[in-house]
Amino acid sequence: MTSIIIVLCAALCAFSAARYFAARTRLVEKKIDEAIARKLRASPVLAEMQEIREANAVMRNLLIDMVENEASATPTDIQTADQERAYKLRHQRRREIFGEAVFVLQRTEGVRAGNSQKTVG
Repeated sequence: MTSIIIVLCAALCAFSAARYFAARTRLVEKKIDEAIARKLRASPVLAEMQEIREANAVMRNLLIDMVENEASATPTDIQTADQERAYKLRHQRRREIFGEAVFVLQRTEGVRAGNSQKTVG
């Protein structure tokens, strides 16, 4: 009977030690992950990547606007004056979209030039 109690105590101690070391391992892994996340938040590459993602989303929306603008074809059964007005509106919207796209590209190039000067200088 004594040997069974000793074996049970040893098993319980082994189980407790395993749980203790597993908990310490999880704690250390969590601290490592936090340190990596903290270093990444301070990284200029991550900030630049966020700006590029934002510019990408803006350009995607501009492309969608452009496709919608070009897809808005005028029906053939309307009068010539209305067709001409619709064409002028489409042409004006196309110029606005291209102007916005140029602005976004210039801003993106300015950000890239500023970041490259920071890393070089």
